[in-house]
Amino acid sequence: MYLLTNPVRDYAWGSDRRLAKFLGRDPSGGPEAELWIGAHAGDPSLLPDGRRLDEAIAADPVALLGSRVCSDHGARLPFLMKILAVNEPLSLQVHPSAERARLGFGREERSGTPADAPERSYRDPWHKPELIYALTRFEGMAGFRDVGRSSALLALLDHDWAKDAAGRLETNFPSQTLRALVTEMMTTSPDVVRDVLSGLVAAAEAAAARGHQQERSLGSSRSQRDSEEAVVRREAIRVFELLPSLVEHYPDDPGVLVTLLLNHVVLAPGEAMFVGAGVVHAYASGFGVEIMAASDNVLRAGLTPKHRDVDELLDVTDFTPIPAPRWAAHDGKDLKEFTPPVEDFALDVGGAIRSAGDGPHIVLALDDVCEIGSRSGTLRLTRGQCVFVPADHGSFEVAGRAACGYVPG
Repeated sequence: MYLLTNPVRDYAWGSDRRLAKFLGRDPSGGPEAELWIGAHAGDPSLLPDGRRLDEAIAADPVALLGSRVCSDHGARLPFLMKILAVNEPLSLQVHPSAERARLGFGREERSGTPADAPERSYRDPWHKPELIYALTRFEGMAGFRDVGRSSALLALLDHDWAKDAAGRLETNFPSQTLRALVTEMMTTSPDVVRDVLSGLVAAAEAAAARGHQQERSLGSSRSQRDSEEAVVRREAIRVFELLPSLVEHYPDDPGVLVTLLLNHVVLAPGEAMFVGAGVVHAYASGFGVEIMAASDNVLRAGLTPKHRDVDELLDVTDFTPIPAPRWAAHDGKDLKEFTPPVEDFALDVGGAIRSAGDGPHIVLALDDVCEIGSRSGTLRLTRGQCVFVPADHGSFEVAGRAACGYVPG
């Protein structure tokens, strides 16, 4: 087992205290957004002797990954774990499918665009499905909402743009209508977007106030509180209360308009959300453990000053309306097992973790103290510490609450 030293990404949307507190150290003095745990070449973890984990794997892939993982995924760790400390909304984004990533990466490689160029959309040939597990209340947006609900939500806004969009969403062709609406949003001039958003903020604040008043006037009847109208109203309140903050940070960004069409998801601690290929999403606030395929391919739709390839974005995006993409765990005794429909990763969280299968594992301590026991002895971890357990190490058990990423199979 190898104790890992993990790099921190200091993106502006990160928290200046939360990650430091979790790791038991003093704040750095600036925002800290992500702790990367894994072997992604862009920012790999380091072994105790200073070697990069990706280079150690390349030097002895069968010992560290196992023959099955090498056969299925090549000489690379197919997943990446992160700790996210979200203080402000991340960029609105979508990730490509495996086929789309392979084709897009090949195209950009042939064009000669440098791998680190800001206009680059595909930095590697891999897909990037991801699962976020909430350690605190975690708020985000993901997937296009049912068009009937979006129509009802937008109709609550006293604004011409919202009324027009609400009418267009009363359709028997939801995917086509959403594609047309989003295409218009993404190609509208910044000045027009700024005017629309300015008016929407006032309309949203008024609608949220009305919604709260209606919620207070509801009786205790379950049928009233569970009615379609009440469900839409509660989501609308959350969406409308988030809108002014988004507009303050991105006053002429069409991605803010897109967020009005997305499922607004609030995870309680212990809940998770899975985001597959083509699903537009953004995380707004919270602290959690994320696991994903080991890729850095991001197509941005908004809430960012970074490069946006609108044509590629529209081609990659899945405009099919979906329910909020929560992902339920298989619950065991003091253990949650998250096994989304991908071959790259699975995640176990709890106080009864054991090795799963014959591949590599990464164990992240969530309790103040955890102990990992195996035939070679016991390793003691404090909260935030991680170990890489190679395939040839054999079985292990964890005493204390932890998160464990691994390759299913």
